Amino acid sequence: MKQNIIFLTLDSCRSDKFYGKNKTSITPNIDKLIEKGVYFEQMISSADSTLLAITSLFTGKHPFKTGIRSQRFNKLKEGVSTFFKILSNNGYHHYAYNPTVTKTIGLMPDFENKDSHYDYHFDLNDGLGEKVIEKLKSELSEPWCFYIHANDLHFPIKVPKKFSDNKYGDSNFEKQLSGIDSWIGKIFKNINIKNTLFIITSDHGTFIPSITIENEIINFEIEGKKQQLISKISKKTPSFLQPLKTKIFLKKEKKERNSMKKKILKMDLKPHQKRELLWQRSDLDKVLFDSNVKVPLLIVGNQIKENVIISQQVRHVDVFPTILDIIGIKNSEGVDGQSLVPLINGEELEELPAYIESTPSIQTKSNEVIGIRTSQFKYFRDREDKTKRIHLYNLKNDLDEEHNISENKDIIKKMENIIDELYKESIEDEEFSEEETKAIEEELKKLGYD
Repeated sequence: MKQNIIFLTLDSCRSDKFYGKNKTSITPNIDKLIEKGVYFEQMISSADSTLLAITSLFTGKHPFKTGIRSQRFNKLKEGVSTFFKILSNNGYHHYAYNPTVTKTIGLMPDFENKDSHYDYHFDLNDGLGEKVIEKLKSELSEPWCFYIHANDLHFPIKVPKKFSDNKYGDSNFEKQLSGIDSWIGKIFKNINIKNTLFIITSDHGTFIPSITIENEIINFEIEGKKQQLISKISKKTPSFLQPLKTKIFLKKEKKERNSMKKKILKMDLKPHQKRELLWQRSDLDKVLFDSNVKVPLLIVGNQIKENVIISQQVRHVDVFPTILDIIGIKNSEGVDGQSLVPLINGEELEELPAYIESTPSIQTKSNEVIGIRTSQFKYFRDREDKTKRIHLYNLKNDLDEEHNISENKDIIKKMENIIDELYKESIEDEEFSEEETKAIEEELKKLGYD
């Protein structure tokens, strides 16, 4: 009998807040599932925001090979196979709850539940969790794949009153994760793990403007409910006033940033702590620190070994080949990823470099970056000019990525050689539909992307 699949994506979830010594959230259900399955503590996303990341996740390809990343946002290139198509060809039924924006890019299948797509900021605590449980209790046609994309950790965060106490975490992000944990427990109770594969991961990470120093919490997080009210009012702005609104917003954010910067500069903080606190969504100089791209990956199932922690670097593009391998489906489509089943079984597997890239801004021209991450080095630089904005970090002795060693030309050359090899297979930019591109960008704006 074919295994069912429940795939939960926690938008914006960082690996260091999901598992390990740096987390302050209370997550008994997540902790129990880690003991029941295999956890990859060094999973690297392909990109720093949703569309590029999930496209890479569900095609097993680097973003620049999918067609979605051209002059502007585009739909998935015709002919690119997806995880969902392969499952459909093998008799799987598809169900989902995920943001409308994923529908606009042509990545998702026609889900069998008519309420599969929700508008922005419909969180587990807003009713999404109840919908998921209700669907799991219904008669789903087997074998099934149930995809859930939860935005609870996506800015702006609305912490439920029950979890607003500091005992649930030092930041709103971690308090929210404590709240999510209770829903993960409920979901797990409503699946038959004997014939169901449970996967939890994230599309990308995020900076969290809150740090703790000697038991003192320094928090610059924006209150979620207030920010959402501002967003709703903002959306009523006539289209011809949008450029002016954007200009005013950026000016206001710059003023707030300068005020915050003055406070932060007076503090005795490390570079990575300042980076977390000073981050703004409107920053034009994009970066690819581990806060952006290091995400959790947890796999639990009847045929999966228990209490296995894998520290070797793995990649988004590896997830799709791995799941197919576990459930016994051969994939003949060309992908950039490899199955991680050998690692799960305790065997050796070559560690491959992770390609990473930033996502362009919608309303302003931003300075994009691309790069390569290995378990030893992180490298990223300007997307268009390899001589600009060069970052190189030795992750073995500089885990917080504080000391840029870009003077090491030998390592940079090796990294550039990897990029050159990868880009030999890049697809040419196709003509894009202005109508389709606008639809994608409008959905992204609803999610708060600038």
